[in-house]
Amino acid sequence: MTIITIGSLSVSAQSQRYPTNVEIQQIIREFQQRASSPAYSRECCGGTEADTRTAAQRQPLESFVKVWSRVDPTVSPFLGWWTNNDGDIGVYPSNVRGRVCVIRASLGPSYKFSVASISRGKISLSGDLTGRVLLNQRTPIGNTFLLVAYVGSDNTARAEPGSDIYTYPQLPQAPTKLPLSKTNPQEISRVIREFNAAGCTVSLPK
Repeated sequence: MTIITIGSLSVSAQSQRYPTNVEIQQIIREFQQRASSPAYSRECCGGTEADTRTAAQRQPLESFVKVWSRVDPTVSPFLGWWTNNDGDIGVYPSNVRGRVCVIRASLGPSYKFSVASISRGKISLSGDLTGRVLLNQRTPIGNTFLLVAYVGSDNTARAEPGSDIYTYPQLPQAPTKLPLSKTNPQEISRVIREFNAAGCTVSLPK
């Protein structure tokens, strides 16, 4: 799963079209080949991506995902607050079936919000993140990563470069509990307002 450093790709640096299904399959093949190579297979995909979470640390999200999988199994594999060295991506369930809500945090901090749909195992982002697609990938040794695919200004589809992958998610936190204190107040207000309006939630389904 080749991925971007969250803060390094501006909207203007990419096409607004989404990668095609053929392009996405090529990105997945490239990631799986890399994950299976001897140089990367131990941790995937080089660097410090080995899962160091304890069972107790994994349990809250695993329980959350298990319950939501009974309501909307297409959404559940993506849920959580995924991290890399340059930022984070939070994927939240919605009270609307087949919809997810995504908060992308870059260094600063700065936050962008997207209401997204799921089709054929991928999340197509909208709004400030239009053109990006989230992919959930499992490596041969069983580790799960989040990829961000996009089309560059050269009209070539790729996964975001930089820190490569988003790893080992934690239980997603409500926007009001995120470290937003250094963010522009208008940005904070907008993210929270759009999150609530879209029916996003950090609660278990009723």
